[in-house]
Amino acid sequence: MTDRAQIPADFAHLLDIDVATFATVGPTGYPQVSAIAFLAEDGVIKTSMHPSRQKYINAVREGKATYFFVDPADQYRTLEVRGDITVEDDADLSYLAHQGEKYGRTVEGFKGEKDNRKVVILTPTRARVWEVGTY
Repeated sequence: MTDRAQIPADFAHLLDIDVATFATVGPTGYPQVSAIAFLAEDGVIKTSMHPSRQKYINAVREGKATYFFVDPADQYRTLEVRGDITVEDDADLSYLAHQGEKYGRTVEGFKGEKDNRKVVILTPTRARVWEVGTY
């Protein structure tokens, strides 16, 4: 992560929560936001997506996206991570299987489209934290 994207140690645990909000800009210019599964590892945040999904289309078109994490123990503590998007193929579903391990799920039990899966990778360029009393 870049210096601007350093996540304070007391917020880093939010990268381990189960679900984050993924935000992109839709084709009409309005935000498009989805709750998604993800993995934060090796300084990036990854998720498995199917290229037919609007969030994938937006992320690839703009090349930018934001993850937003809410602390489950205190909804007034949040972490926003903005970044640049790159994509890798996951034809063998190895990343989907790896991501599923976090959630105790297998590829066989995955109910979404399995053909032509992609790994959408956000490389952080900025991280912002917020908690009551810091605004």
